[in-house]
Amino acid sequence: MFGSTILDTAVGLVFVFLLASLIVSAANELLAALFKWRAENLLLGIRELLQDSSVTGLAGQFYQHPLIEGLSAHGKKPSYIPSRTFALAMLDIISPASRADRTLEDLKSGIAKLPGRLQVIFHLLLDEAGHDIERFKTELEIWFNNSMERVAGWYKRKTQMVQLVLALSIIVLANIDSIRIAKSLSGTNSPLRDSMKDAAHSFVEKNLRQEEPGKQLATATEAIGNLALPIGWVNSDFRSSTVLGWLITALAVSLGAPFWFDVLNRFVNVRASGKAPKEEPKSPKGVPLPKTPSG
Repeated sequence: MFGSTILDTAVGLVFVFLLASLIVSAANELLAALFKWRAENLLLGIRELLQDSSVTGLAGQFYQHPLIEGLSAHGKKPSYIPSRTFALAMLDIISPASRADRTLEDLKSGIAKLPGRLQVIFHLLLDEAGHDIERFKTELEIWFNNSMERVAGWYKRKTQMVQLVLALSIIVLANIDSIRIAKSLSGTNSPLRDSMKDAAHSFVEKNLRQEEPGKQLATATEAIGNLALPIGWVNSDFRSSTVLGWLITALAVSLGAPFWFDVLNRFVNVRASGKAPKEEPKSPKGVPLPKTPSG
């Protein structure tokens, strides 16, 4: 019984962290779309890749190329560029396809007009391709993909900081105190613990990890509304443990919704497999009769 209470309390806390993570993720995505963070981050990566900090040289030509302009609405910059599109656009900028039979000499002549550092890089890529134009396209794709991995790392670090700030802001405004919630869940015969356990099981069964973020958020909001969670500032007093409870929630939420989806799924599976099987009543053993003196 004691072990079951601890496990159910853990399931409830993890479910709260998951719901809060979904809300923070949705707020982060809203800000990213509003301020075009992905497009700006990609532009920063392209500027560094093509050695053009002012976007008036090679990077400017790149973004004005029809293949790149076609990836976004008019006047806006794309938030994603396929590697093949990058290679084709760059090849056309270096050696314009004014005729079908682009020669190796045309390509070398175009590379010679690039800034010094890029000349070295493109000559190395051309040598790696064995001076074959088609293979050179592939080498351009690989070079671009490797660079974009670093750019993705920049974006991830930025969003992690933003998510932490958002988590702290939302948690304080909503007064999501992990310590207070844990005390409510761990109480004797807590109806909240039972309802949280059932809601978590239902959430996992729906396999919402595969759904769109918007649907996840709608379900999370509905789940929070249906549960009598001890959150918010109504009839709530500020205690010394409140700040610690906020920090615990914020750090947990900063791990992200995918992490808590996996943890919740494991807890629910453990909880389901840990149920004791129903025991069938057994007939009482027969009491042996005393032996007779003759027997």
